[in-house]
Amino acid sequence: MIVGIGCDIVEINRFQRNTEALALRILSKKEQELFYTYSNQRQLEYLAGHFAAKEAIVKAMDQNCLLSDFEILYKDHKPIVKKEGYEIHISISHEKEYAIAYVIVQRS
Repeated sequence: MIVGIGCDIVEINRFQRNTEALALRILSKKEQELFYTYSNQRQLEYLAGHFAAKEAIVKAMDQNCLLSDFEILYKDHKPIVKKEGYEIHISISHEKEYAIAYVIVQRS
């Protein structure tokens, strides 16, 4: 059963200031490991995309959550999110100065 659909869009340049501090606040340890393997511009895209995705998830959930409650990892180059009791379908895109994410949350 679908419990919610979420969408969020952000300007990538918004993450230029305080990139390191935002990465520590928004990303899990595993997400940070991947973040630090990227060049500066790709880091901004990754951070903005993950922020948008987590915001979209929070909007779609049927309970109060925090961004830090979710970890977005990758399998076969596709983003995956695990949350006990839920199946979360996610898509993240970047275009020039924007990052956008769509999410569908289902109860398992």
